[in-house]
Amino acid sequence: MKFVMIPVILAAIVLLVLIMRLVGAWMLRIDVLIKNQYTIIGELRKLNSNNQKKIE
Repeated sequence: MKFVMIPVILAAIVLLVLIMRLVGAWMLRIDVLIKNQYTIIGELRKLNSNNQKKIE
């Protein structure tokens, strides 16, 4: 029974490591998307302020 538990424990550890890597990669991807959205919002604000100046 002892010999069966060792591969099961090792497989569980490997699976946990792979899941943590996937979650980390997903979080980094989300972070990049948020940064891009802030950049787009900044550009839209600049364009909006330029349009407001032209109207006045």
